[in-house]
Amino acid sequence: MLPKFVLAWITSTLEDNLSMQSGGHVVFVKHPERGWEIPGGHLNDGESPEQALIREVKEETGLHVTIREWNKQYYPEGWVAHVVTDLSPSDQSWHISDDKVDEIAWWNEVPPVIMWTEQEFLDLDNWKLSLK
Repeated sequence: MLPKFVLAWITSTLEDNLSMQSGGHVVFVKHPERGWEIPGGHLNDGESPEQALIREVKEETGLHVTIREWNKQYYPEGWVAHVVTDLSPSDQSWHISDDKVDEIAWWNEVPPVIMWTEQEFLDLDNWKLSLK
């Protein structure tokens, strides 16, 4: 059964063995109302989860990513992929032409959350760390 939405846990290939809790970084996007969250969205008609994820990440961050592994259990109606980019983590945030994204940044801790919970991001960070 296909998911209704897909989300991306984006890390750098340069920090492959790290989690946020061990000094690694994750890309978050700042939505105007929902605050900081991980990139993602709904599947378009006829689109595979992989196609949707790559499209959403490109639209929301401008990044080219490679899917490493899917977590199909965490959300009842959605899948989360661990994806990697060759981009090096930086302290500089960036912007893209997307009215649903105010800012994009690497974080080495859970950013201030509004609609999400800190525990969700800690759980996903632990899931990524468990992948080998």
